[in-house]
Amino acid sequence: MDLREALNSRRLFFDGGTGSLLQARGLRAGERPETWNLLRPEVIVSAHRAYLDAGASLLCCNTFGANALKYPAGDEFALRDVVREGVALAKRAIREAGREGSAWAALDTGPSGKLRAPLGGLDFADAVTLSAEVVRIGAEAG
Repeated sequence: MDLREALNSRRLFFDGGTGSLLQARGLRAGERPETWNLLRPEVIVSAHRAYLDAGASLLCCNTFGANALKYPAGDEFALRDVVREGVALAKRAIREAGREGSAWAALDTGPSGKLRAPLGGLDFADAVTLSAEVVRIGAEAG
C-alpha cells in the first residue's frame, strides 16, 4: 500500500518527540541531535523502532534542526550527510520492523535558528533557500 492509499483507508499516527528520547539516551545540552545520525545511528534506529512498536505509521527523520546555518560548509558534519543518513535510518527502522507499506519516513524540517527580518537578520528569500536545500537533499534520499 502506498501512503496515499493508506491516508484514504485508515488513521495514521506520527511518532513523538525525537529530541526528548535522545536526551533520555544521553544527548547533552547544546549537542546537535542530527549528528547522532552519523555518530550513534543505532540509537536513532532504536528510537524509531520504539515509535513503530507503539503504533506509529509516520516517522519523522532526525533532521529537524538540519540546515546550512547549523551545518555550514566546512563543518565536521556535512549537511548532505546528516540529512541523507537521517532519512536512511528511519527507512532502515521501518524495514527492520517489517513495516514497509504500512509505515513511512517523513523528512522533518524546523526553524532556521535565526529570526527573520524585520525582527532579525534573515530575509524571507534566504529562509526559503535554507529550507529548500534540506528538502532537495531529503527528496534525493527518498
